[in-house]
Amino acid sequence: MSLVKKLFSSGFACWFALSQALLGASTAFAQSGQIDVEPPLIEHAIVNTVEADSRQSFFATVVDDDELDSVSLFYRFQNDPTYSTVVMNRVSYSSTYIAHIPTDPTSDRNIEYYIQARDKAGNRTVRGYAFNPLVREIQLADTTPATKVSTGSDKAAGAGTGTGRTVLYVVLGVLALGLVAGSLSGDSSDPPPSGCPNGVCTISVTVGAP
Repeated sequence: MSLVKKLFSSGFACWFALSQALLGASTAFAQSGQIDVEPPLIEHAIVNTVEADSRQSFFATVVDDDELDSVSLFYRFQNDPTYSTVVMNRVSYSSTYIAHIPTDPTSDRNIEYYIQARDKAGNRTVRGYAFNPLVREIQLADTTPATKVSTGSDKAAGAGTGTGRTVLYVVLGVLALGLVAGSLSGDSSDPPPSGCPNGVCTISVTVGAP
């Protein structure tokens, strides 16, 4: 019995010492801030619509209370079944991260994407989701030729042409009147026509609008 008691006492003493050591270690870690349970924070401004180009750029501001491990952009084009991944690079010593995606300037397929940030402790944060991604709409550049607008000089030229035609019609009318008057006064011995009382004839000349 004495041996059993000694063994039991020794085992209990070892267990108690080990538990106290583990408890002290966990307390020390907690007090020193070694246990990181806070995920990173992501700020990202969504650009709804852009023109098609040879590449598209994505920006995000990412911060963490300890140390970041990676920031990644997951993207796919509209109707694609899977996402591709590109690492977002840190801009200098700031908290801004950037990624470029090569695109076709002749394609208007929208880009679906989400951003993931992970810290050294394994905590993870996402902006957008694979099943509900953020969307950047792509529009083709407008290549329709501009409609010609009439300028003041064009209007002036048109006005000058119309005025010239009016003057020409007036001159022709005067010449016609002169010819008719000359033919009537060619022989004074002839009696005046029946439609010319007292030798005065009235002739109507109509000048058409240009």
